Amino acid sequence: MKQIISFSVVFILTCSPSFAQKRHITVDDVRIWINTIGLEDRVEGQPVIVFESGHGTPMGHWDKILEGVSAMAAVVTYDRPGIGESEPDDEMPTIKNVSDRLIRILNHLNLEPPYVLVGHSLGGAYVRGFAVYYPEMLAGLVIIDPADFSETRENRRLPWYDIGLDDYTIDTLIAKWERKAMENKHNDTRPISVQEEGEVLADMRKTDFKEISDSELPNIPVHILTGGRYDTPPRFRSTEFNDSLEFRAKMKHRVERWTDVVQSVDKGMLFYSSDAGHFVHYDDPELLISSIRIVLQDYELLRSVD
Repeated sequence: MKQIISFSVVFILTCSPSFAQKRHITVDDVRIWINTIGLEDRVEGQPVIVFESGHGTPMGHWDKILEGVSAMAAVVTYDRPGIGESEPDDEMPTIKNVSDRLIRILNHLNLEPPYVLVGHSLGGAYVRGFAVYYPEMLAGLVIIDPADFSETRENRRLPWYDIGLDDYTIDTLIAKWERKAMENKHNDTRPISVQEEGEVLADMRKTDFKEISDSELPNIPVHILTGGRYDTPPRFRSTEFNDSLEFRAKMKHRVERWTDVVQSVDKGMLFYSSDAGHFVHYDDPELLISSIRIVLQDYELLRSVD
């Protein structure tokens, strides 16, 4: 199977006719850095593949898969305001604000729906949130190792129980982490937009991602990709428990919940790559390219049935 997929990807990469067009556009008086490929070749009604990056991450981390993906459909990547080479704006990067801004960017480019949204990490929560507000615009979702919108304060404790921690120890650790987070917040030197994205994520976790969990997915192809490689640098590892074991336990519970997510639609799939870390699309690019290909195929199948 690996050989077949590899051959397909090589074929796609060598046959792509389009070229990247990186540039600034101005939307709502804010300069946004974007990259588009193949817009001129788009057929009416064909999905556009739109990429949403992770927390504070510029769009360049998608470059490894863009040529392969652009052979299948038109592609758009961009830096959110205040990230990478985009100017900051005066809005908090909530799910609704990010979704609305993305629509205005796509309208600026004269790109009508449908869209396949591909989101990594925090971007995974953003694209899932887009489906809350604008499900009719979507042809599919590809969600890569997301900020876990299936997590709650209750199920968050399960991996710690699995590695032998009791409630007192867990509560003590949580209190310590919260104090440290407050200290770090006062000394945070990162760009304001990056800090704001972290605040938005923290707020979503406080509500158990209620904004997302209260809404069902539209019946479109939905894929979740995740990596099973534990690659936290030693300097960031816990000295109070074995966080390698905790990572394994956490992945077990996440995979169970994400299975429920993809089973809620007719064309849902979950992909687990033991070769990949958090940046699955960088460590295992063929997996993402194959996932997008399947989403496009299944979207056409669903549309033909309708």
